[in-house]
Amino acid sequence: MPESTREVIANVARLHHEVDAVTARPTSRGWLLWVAGALVFAGSSSPSIAQRVPRLLLPAAGAVGAVLVTAALVSSLRRLVRSYRDARVLSFTPVVVTFVALVFLVLLPTMHLQRALMPSRDRAPRILAGFGDWFGSEGYPLFRRHRGLDVQGRPGSDVLAAADGRVTVARDNGGLCGLIVVIDHDPHGYRTVYCHFSEIAVRVGDGVKRGQRIGAVGTSGQRAWPGFEHVHLEVQRGRDINAIEDPLPRIVGCFDETQLYTAARLVLTYPVKC
Repeated sequence: MPESTREVIANVARLHHEVDAVTARPTSRGWLLWVAGALVFAGSSSPSIAQRVPRLLLPAAGAVGAVLVTAALVSSLRRLVRSYRDARVLSFTPVVVTFVALVFLVLLPTMHLQRALMPSRDRAPRILAGFGDWFGSEGYPLFRRHRGLDVQGRPGSDVLAAADGRVTVARDNGGLCGLIVVIDHDPHGYRTVYCHFSEIAVRVGDGVKRGQRIGAVGTSGQRAWPGFEHVHLEVQRGRDINAIEDPLPRIVGCFDETQLYTAARLVLTYPVKC
């Protein structure tokens, strides 16, 4: 066989070897990464999972996933450089996949963690997730837009009525909201919804005043990670649970018992103490 032919065959074999190396099946570390990611997303969207696993399991899975996806991105970049150097082959798929995973499993949660730990510039409580966001309070993607505000609060601290009204719901809804309180605000035709209590301090039919304690901050329903405990505040128009609006434009600040609040329209105060 001529030398040039043998050289071509050797180059083709090396090319196949490099392609196989780039597109190889996931290693055990890769499988662990996907398991960690699946566990975090499942726990973030399913109260039946979140409430039945140890409190620190999901944060630990998130940390493991962050370490693994960072290592996977570095490894994929090294393989890309090596394959191009040895066989002039460029396969960007592993790099793109791991970079997308890095964004969702590392960068976005890290940004949310930094925001949760940084002191507020004013007295207002911190908003961990806003109305219409595609990301939850810990920074992981949601499967649908967020329906209200996640207002950060210490576990066990008071949840306050955001306006005068009458309690129409006070129970465990068995879903993502957990222990829920709903207050109707007549004659405005609105109602406010509060989720994730650890304790409910009112009953159906009770009249409540703005700033009155209606329960305690908890992690029922979609259990928040340590440091991300919050009250979910939602504003609904009438009786249609899907007729929702952003509560933030109606919030005029922290509750102040010395201040007079207009009765001409519905205005809200934060559902936790400032």
